[in-house]
Amino acid sequence: MLDLGKIEQIAQSHSPQELFAALVWQRRFNEFDGQEVITDLAHHPDLWQSFLFSKPIYAPDKHGLSFNGVLDTLLAMANYRPMPETSVMHFIPYPADTLYVLAENQDMIVAQLMDLGKKWRADVVDVCDGTSEAADWKFRDYVAMRLKEALWGESFENDRDAVIISYWWD
Repeated sequence: MLDLGKIEQIAQSHSPQELFAALVWQRRFNEFDGQEVITDLAHHPDLWQSFLFSKPIYAPDKHGLSFNGVLDTLLAMANYRPMPETSVMHFIPYPADTLYVLAENQDMIVAQLMDLGKKWRADVVDVCDGTSEAADWKFRDYVAMRLKEALWGESFENDRDAVIISYWWD
């Protein structure tokens, strides 16, 4: 059941980034500690521009694996039931396991974000900048085009290239 008053209050007082930060903050599983991740991101705002917490996105997705992750998330949210702390059964309201961070494409920034992946004990840390030979060339070129000068500066001359760092926990 949606409480429209509560939703309106949250929407007026929180940015989309803060809402995703709250989702990350809630999650703890295996080696993943959402509070640690959000605390580190809050202490290093110079390293990132935005982030998204989700199920893995596979592209090109010829076998529907990304859709399966969306389906898993929708089902988990639909079937969520709050349980008392003493219960042996706990539902996961938002079963994300992959963090995507958009950052400026600078070697020093990327290196620091890669180091955070080690600190956070991520199982896989990848960099997507549109140059991977492993990717389908159409997808690779599309990503490269979208990330080129994607971060706006005060003027067009100050626009910067972006990169996406992904962190996945098994």
